[in-house]
Amino acid sequence: MARKRIPAINESELETDQPVFSLRDWIKDHLIVIYFGAAILLIIAIFVGISAYQNANHPIAKFMSASSKNFNSSFRFDLEMIENGNTRMRYKGTYSANPSKQNVKALYDADYGSYSYMGAVYSEGETRVNGNLYNGKWRLRDCTEKVLNFFDFNTKYKAGRFDGASFLRFTDLTSRYSADELNTFMKLIKSRMDGDSDLATAKITSSGDSKTYTFDINLREFFDLVRDKGASVFFSSLDYDAFCSMYKQNESTVRQADCIFTYTINNAGWMTEMSLSVTVGGEEYTVKCTMDDFGEAAVNFPSTFMDALEAE
Repeated sequence: MARKRIPAINESELETDQPVFSLRDWIKDHLIVIYFGAAILLIIAIFVGISAYQNANHPIAKFMSASSKNFNSSFRFDLEMIENGNTRMRYKGTYSANPSKQNVKALYDADYGSYSYMGAVYSEGETRVNGNLYNGKWRLRDCTEKVLNFFDFNTKYKAGRFDGASFLRFTDLTSRYSADELNTFMKLIKSRMDGDSDLATAKITSSGDSKTYTFDINLREFFDLVRDKGASVFFSSLDYDAFCSMYKQNESTVRQADCIFTYTINNAGWMTEMSLSVTVGGEEYTVKCTMDDFGEAAVNFPSTFMDALEAE
């Protein structure tokens, strides 16, 4: 099959035969596997300050090593968004990457309860697209910039460093936040994250051939830190003022919220599970992902996808 760059599809073309639902624009634009990895990294960067830890025995260094090993190889995953014990969204699929060639492939089934679809990411050679299958037809879009920005971030991350500039480029947030100030803020977070502080406590438990790392995050302390020390991270004073106003209006709710982040690493160094859970006002919201078949999982695209790729 000839390799060629797929031209971007404009918004009017994407509207044809697309389902109508409130999260359509988000689904249309995302690369679920890559975005999921980046979202988890952002959580850790914000709440724990991964950029500053150099000690290989530190729990966050363990997280960086294991997550990097996963996302620079292949695995099967099952990602759930859960509200009060009920699954609201679920993604099941396979991910595979070859960073040396900047290749990444992913195929997944998405289930939102009232509707479902199949999604794919394909980057090999000069062909870099993402697509959704709906009503029996694949819609493909160019995602070259996203893929290149992801691997730019990934290069530093797998070396044990968090780079704010490449991360902001990947997430399209360079116009909202300062990379240099973000890195400085990460160092401040690190100084408050000794495993037993007002900001967070950590514990490690062993079970069989794996260890589970649990961080209990104090959201009030975190939001106070952003309010008092993080103003320079925002490019716009209006965005910072909006954050402070939002926090002031919801401070009592934040004070009552519990936030738990956990991840499990097996003896081979693979991350087998990670989750983020927030409980407030008797309501619990969780994002959870389990992973397996490390280094062996293969992404097998259906013939309809390959046909659509060839036709472009």
